[in-house]
Amino acid sequence: MEARVGAGFLKALERLDGDVGDALEPRLRDMIRLRVSHLNGCHHSIRLHSESLAKAGTRPDLISALARPARQIRPGLVTDGEAAALRLAEVLTDAPRALEEEAREQAGAWFNGKQIGAIVEVVALTNAWNRVMRGMD
Repeated sequence: MEARVGAGFLKALERLDGDVGDALEPRLRDMIRLRVSHLNGCHHSIRLHSESLAKAGTRPDLISALARPARQIRPGLVTDGEAAALRLAEVLTDAPRALEEEAREQAGAWFNGKQIGAIVEVVALTNAWNRVMRGMD
């Protein structure tokens, strides 16, 4: 049986999507969305965020690299701050809670409290979208 998510729920997600992560640069938001979508195996979102990054002029090798853990991305391909944000996104999405403190501290070296909150918002909403899209496949 095909899942049918209510139109009101989808519209609410779309409205929320326009409001989250404003404290971050658009490129970093899309990088986080792509990394989280890879973790969740959401092929629709992987394609969507890869295309968005490509249209914004992001290097193809960086787009491909976001399929790997942040710690495995080639040095120089992302900034230390971007790597810290991606690592926090990974931990919030798919890692034991014990790793959160370390990831937050690393991100805190590069981002203020509002920006870390924006990372959390982007991760939470991307996880929600990924689950909705996978549930409707």
